Amino acid sequence: MQNEPNDDSLREEYKKTIKREITKKIGSMTLLVSEDTYDKALTAFNIGVAGIEMGMDVSMFFTARGVNIMKKAYRPRRARFGEAPIAWKENLIQKRGGAVLAQLMYQAKDMGVHLCVCYTSLASTNLKESMLLDGIKVMRMVEFLELTLHSDVNLVIG
Repeated sequence: MQNEPNDDSLREEYKKTIKREITKKIGSMTLLVSEDTYDKALTAFNIGVAGIEMGMDVSMFFTARGVNIMKKAYRPRRARFGEAPIAWKENLIQKRGGAVLAQLMYQAKDMGVHLCVCYTSLASTNLKESMLLDGIKVMRMVEFLELTLHSDVNLVIG
């Protein structure tokens, strides 16, 4: 049976990836987030924070069910029945030295990620701007599309 790497060896491997240089200058990145499950939100914020750490201007646009992530009373949900409870996932992430969703959300906001929600999705889900976290910009889809036209990297998490 093969030995599993310990936390120290995983951290050393991670440090190697940090030292990689980007061969192309990437100035900006947009992420479209259309689902509100824990795993999708965690992935989106991990990518957003990584982009900021690499020096990019990062905008995250939440649409469809993704707008729920930006609610003050957001309660992450599992993607499917039978999936491990979120508390277990977060406990495991923290034991391995990672950041959980709430930490990444604060980090993204503090580091300057532009957090935006879709006006139409707010209206269709009957959410009010007052129900969102502070500092969230509400924009129409045409504004988001204009943002993507000027972005070097566009990703969809959904």
